Amino acid sequence: MIIPLSKDYRVRGTEQCWQLERAVVRKGKREWAAFKYFSELGKAVSEACRREIRLHSATTLTDAIEAVDLIAARYNKLLDDALNDVESRRAA
Repeated sequence: MIIPLSKDYRVRGTEQCWQLERAVVRKGKREWAAFKYFSELGKAVSEACRREIRLHSATTLTDAIEAVDLIAARYNKLLDDALNDVESRRAA
């Protein structure tokens, strides 16, 4: 299972864990490289959200609060859309 989080990050399920992956360019070709591993999907998504907040370029408290709101809203929408998709598949 692969869950896109943004154009540069995704969560990928393997036989043994969930991987947080980032897009990298190697020899001129874009590919995905794992950089963190989790035993639970929720922890992987939560860490991706927290990481994005930590690395945001905000320099003032106001900018930081706005960034947290926007990032959290995007991740909440991503999770809501995924849950709605699962529910509609079950209903079909």
